[in-house]
Amino acid sequence: MIINNTNNYIDISEDTKDKINKFLECFLGYVEEQYELKIINPVHYCDLLIMISEAYPLLERKEKWEQIGYDLCKGLKQNIETYGISEKHMGMIGGLGYMCFCVNLFSEKTGNLLKFSHTLNKLLFQESVKLTERLRRKKDVNMNDYDMIAGVSGFIYFLLDFKWNLEEESQLKKLIEYLVELTKYHQYMGCSVINFHLTKENLSREDEKLEFPNGNINFGLSHGMLGPLLALTKAHSKGMEVEGIESAINELFGIYDQFKIYHNDIAAWPTQLSFESYIKGEFEDNLRPVMASWCYGNTGIARGLQKAAQYMKYVQKEEVYKKDLINIINQPVDRYNLYETIICHGYSSVLCIRTMAYRDTKDKRFVETIEKDIDAVISIFYRNSDTSYDINKIIKKHFKDNMSLMLGAVGVALSLLGVVHEDMEYGKLLMVD
Repeated sequence: MIINNTNNYIDISEDTKDKINKFLECFLGYVEEQYELKIINPVHYCDLLIMISEAYPLLERKEKWEQIGYDLCKGLKQNIETYGISEKHMGMIGGLGYMCFCVNLFSEKTGNLLKFSHTLNKLLFQESVKLTERLRRKKDVNMNDYDMIAGVSGFIYFLLDFKWNLEEESQLKKLIEYLVELTKYHQYMGCSVINFHLTKENLSREDEKLEFPNGNINFGLSHGMLGPLLALTKAHSKGMEVEGIESAINELFGIYDQFKIYHNDIAAWPTQLSFESYIKGEFEDNLRPVMASWCYGNTGIARGLQKAAQYMKYVQKEEVYKKDLINIINQPVDRYNLYETIICHGYSSVLCIRTMAYRDTKDKRFVETIEKDIDAVISIFYRNSDTSYDINKIIKKHFKDNMSLMLGAVGVALSLLGVVHEDMEYGKLLMVD
């Protein structure tokens, strides 16, 4: 046995629990085997470190897993020493910020490498301040400037969990001020538009440039205005006094409320709202199917708004978003418009958000239909009607050797672990904690 003492904080059948435990056993066994063979891909050091850290309280042979985690951290340190830190690779997903989160989590769970974790966090703080100073001098904006994946909102959300001295706190406020500035307005084509507006030239994909010749405004949790809203509301809840922060927060809430529509009690928001629709104040959901994913979907947006309202103690707003989320996740699986297992835009994202919301509120409506989502994740791995599967083939064929949090096997494993283990932290990276 690799793991033990999984609990029943969520009421699921013994059969479902056995399937989850079996998958986790097989997955962790695969990781251990890869370590012993010295063939772990360095690209996935952080992803595996977060998996080991989250599972650590349940693991037998803790010393062995501490050694694996230590060696992964050692590899990350050597990587920084060899290649340094690039401004293009600072993000909370896949960059320096991700490294900081994962090492900090390993340190918290095991009590090891406290000094290394502290040094990394200080480095992220310093580099975030430098980056933000440069961004404030720019005349335009890219989504990676502000988003929670690679931008300032992700840095703020993470850094707010630590204590800083007065000088450092004043520097942290500069990051917050940058997000406040983005909620203000400028003139574009003779119209007043929020500074979050991305021009055609600053859209990242060619198909987007064709779809949005005058640019768009991004609403998704991964790359949209919701990351900044969550960062601002968390900062406000921590007592960070920044001029205009409340106005900025209410401006963003107002935009999300203005462009929300319902289909048979199921809430939907734009993924990317065209400049023309923004000026008209209308949202027609004919651009893409409404998806329940974390990245751009209504599940991620509803949970993000619920969290933001919690931070502000906006009780009525929170209840509205909570009801939206409950209605979305309790739909039949085929109405999610999802076709993969992964965290980013697959069934695991709904599973993750369900467990985080339930842990937060203990409202059983969040988990009443959870087994359908678990089945949607796990059933894909079984061969025909057989009750066994080959984890090596799953990793190589289903995940194509991708072990990452967002697009690979680690994210799926974490979402399943969160069903049988309450003390999980990875939701902070996704801003759905």
